Amino acid sequence: MSGVCKGVPVSLPAETYGTVWSYGAAPAEGPNLPLEGLAEFVSNDRILFGERLGGNGLSLSLVRVDDRGLKRLDQRTLDIDVEHYFGSWDWSDGLLTFLVPLGPDRVVVVGTRQRLELLGLDGDHLTSLSQHALDPRSDSIVGGAGRGDRFWTCAGSWVSEWRVAAGEALVEETAHALQLVEGSCRSLTLSPDGTVLWAATSHGLVPIDVSSPAGPVAGPALFPTQAFFNVQLNDTYLVAQELLRYGDLGSVHVFRMAELGGAEEPAPVKSFSPEEGADLWERPVGFALFEDDLLVEWFRLNGATRSYVVDRHGLSPAGVSSARGSLLVRESDEIGLLPSPLRLVGRGQHAVLHPWRRVVTLEGTAAMAFRTGLHHGSLERIWAGEDGAVLAVGPFGAHGVDLGDPMAPVLTAGGMVFPPDTQRLRLAPAPSGSGALELLTLPTSESYVHQEDGTAVLSCLRPGEGGLLEPSGQLRVDGGPAALASAPGQLFQAALVDEGATRLRRFALPKSCAGELLRPASEQVIAPDGPSEQLIGQTLAVDGERSEVLLGKTYYEGSTSRSSLAWFSWTGAGPMAIGTLSGTTELTAMALAGDRALAVENGRNVYVLRRDGENIVVHVHVDLSQASSPIEVSRILSFDGSVAWLAISSPFVGALALEADDGAELARYPTPSPVRSVALAGERLVLGMNEAITIAAPVCAASQTARRAAGLSRGPDPETGQ
Repeated sequence: MSGVCKGVPVSLPAETYGTVWSYGAAPAEGPNLPLEGLAEFVSNDRILFGERLGGNGLSLSLVRVDDRGLKRLDQRTLDIDVEHYFGSWDWSDGLLTFLVPLGPDRVVVVGTRQRLELLGLDGDHLTSLSQHALDPRSDSIVGGAGRGDRFWTCAGSWVSEWRVAAGEALVEETAHALQLVEGSCRSLTLSPDGTVLWAATSHGLVPIDVSSPAGPVAGPALFPTQAFFNVQLNDTYLVAQELLRYGDLGSVHVFRMAELGGAEEPAPVKSFSPEEGADLWERPVGFALFEDDLLVEWFRLNGATRSYVVDRHGLSPAGVSSARGSLLVRESDEIGLLPSPLRLVGRGQHAVLHPWRRVVTLEGTAAMAFRTGLHHGSLERIWAGEDGAVLAVGPFGAHGVDLGDPMAPVLTAGGMVFPPDTQRLRLAPAPSGSGALELLTLPTSESYVHQEDGTAVLSCLRPGEGGLLEPSGQLRVDGGPAALASAPGQLFQAALVDEGATRLRRFALPKSCAGELLRPASEQVIAPDGPSEQLIGQTLAVDGERSEVLLGKTYYEGSTSRSSLAWFSWTGAGPMAIGTLSGTTELTAMALAGDRALAVENGRNVYVLRRDGENIVVHVHVDLSQASSPIEVSRILSFDGSVAWLAISSPFVGALALEADDGAELARYPTPSPVRSVALAGERLVLGMNEAITIAAPVCAASQTARRAAGLSRGPDPETGQ
């Protein structure tokens, strides 16, 4: 306080307290698979969301939607893994755990090679009614449909029939198993009258009569020369999404049901097909069918701008109208998610749009509007102010968090409220309230925040009503591709230039953004220390308090690799220190704090580094793969020179605290999902995840406690060097 250390440092036993959950968490953008979780309508105004937890689990939230927004009715977790299915033939993304509604009061959770679980929804509560174990050696189940006491699943070319028997028991009708001779199944849907099951397969659309007690009977395949990803139908129309080889996205076709039983294949009433030209590349990625409306979602590439747009079309006996209304779902100048066919869901007047699971409501005959609610969205980035305010920020929104009861943290405000053009690169004032902007962006797969080729657009945020962050303009930074880092009020950019040299730029950040192009306040070029053709990546870390930069580069050298490190002041004070980490396959992450640096290599080796004149030396090395309980880490959550907080990625997920002096393990905190950020709010440690926040007790290193008790700063005394 006022520059003087007061009070007694506190270190509590490491333990976790309570967790608060969200739903509809967004995927981490980048060159990744798009789907993060599930969504399925169980009635016209209720949606069941499923979150894919990294710690062996599935979080389910029952949500009501109306004109006022989304309200969560109940939430629970199941120990069912949610695994991705990635089609090697067509590169489509899907999930091998999914939901099959049987009506407004029951739903089946299908967990491939794990189990089926029947959940009751009476009284708007989630209740487990029964379970049925599946053979862990069985094929991947990719589709399902049902109603009442019967449902069907498909795996490969086989369609299995199930029923809910006495006592809510799940029973497989093995005598009714049906093999599709035309090809492998990709999805199932049931006709409105419940008598015909339609399978979208790799060789056409197959109608299956399920009305007879004797068992299902498959009819001849329609359009057997085409592959289909998804099929939906109402009383008048059948809509099918075509599947093409090797990652290309095909057309969405609309057929009249009355024309599908003839001797010849009918022509589509309407097709939504890929288009490309000099300035535009677009593909349909999914659709949602209603009684009188059809939503078609598009991925569009226009120059450097990538967007997801949903169009609304009217349905009538005469046909399908042109687009009556459009809604922008996502727009960015950065490379987004891997384009894939997506199964959208819609019912009544509402739809859920993948991959971000944004909820829209149909209004009038043309309009659409987003709906959100208090628990809707990601909680990945924790923003803790000195006044005790805690926010959780995600790609599309912000949430206020009340930590008054650490055993039961509460979301108090917010939702998915950011506009669709909010960029992945974002700036916000420091939590201290100083007004100086800094990066509020989590890396996706790189070991640093990545700026793409050319000029980057950064969205700026500011505290708005109720303290929640809100958009406040944009600014631009050229010179990419590059690694980015920031300190309060400053942005740093490390870009490769000719012959493998690195250009380091420092920018002064404004307090508000008005679309300006930032000009560097200073610039310097760091000479290469290896052949540019062998360079595979670079990493950047900065310490704003000491005006220092740590730059890391990783090189391949034959069958081995190494990472070179350069540690220097951007003001030019003192010599540059250099060092090497041998055998490094990749730098997972780096951090710089005071007179120490932290580097994590290949998720296993942790190095605490210090300067010795013009050399960087290893102060401590910890091989996490050799620990009594081996683990891997995915990112550095925080480093203050005394304690390193790391995100555990395997064999379980959570957070790890290491003593920087000797590498001793201080604490492990298991969490339900991968930790993406950490912050200290008072005496509480707040662990941010995509779909949850867990509160814990922080631990301090013995050296840190002693240094603080003695009133010492993190750095050495400038006169004594101690």
